Amino acid sequence: MSKAWIFDFDGTLVHSETLITQCFQRITKQLAPQRVKIAQKILIGPPLRQTVAEILGSPEHPLIDDFISAFIQLHDDRVLTHTKPYPYADDTLKKLYRQGIKMAIATNKRVAPTQKIINHFGWEKFFIQVECSDSTPSLRSKNEMISTIISKDSDFKGSYFVGDTVNDGLSANDNSLPFIKASFGYGRKQDWSQIKILLSVDDFKAIETFVVNHGG
Repeated sequence: MSKAWIFDFDGTLVHSETLITQCFQRITKQLAPQRVKIAQKILIGPPLRQTVAEILGSPEHPLIDDFISAFIQLHDDRVLTHTKPYPYADDTLKKLYRQGIKMAIATNKRVAPTQKIINHFGWEKFFIQVECSDSTPSLRSKNEMISTIISKDSDFKGSYFVGDTVNDGLSANDNSLPFIKASFGYGRKQDWSQIKILLSVDDFKAIETFVVNHGG
């Protein structure tokens, strides 16, 4: 049986860095202008509340909920016009799907924009599971999302995980999944020295080549 695949979303399947960064900077200018330099350098990828807490300087900051609400409205209104799939991502997903390879998504992005983008690109049939940070009442880590995917379908045990940040790599390693680093994503400047990486790819063509050489 072909090996299954799990993908991160932002920075792996879709390029949304510009939109997300603009949203963070715009709202920071409105609510906490003294923290704009922090917003300009923030890593895209962690859960929204965690990122906002880092921008504001504390998870207990009194404006954190106002910031999150403003971000959600601004981001979700513009998400379809400012989010694009990475080159060859669509073709690669189609090829994996035609080969009968099971695929899932584990992302810190919220359910609403994730599903909106998936449906817009016509990707809904490709993924038998889509786990987001707010798919359950309690917010979950990437590690927990991967564990949920595996618990729902044992074919994902040992599946490849493709992600672009150190946290993706740690989550894959913790779940004993071979990790494929999307070096084109958002974690380019992070310290990867402690992450066990099976393969680093510069684009989705490299993933296609890997599938051909390894039979899925």
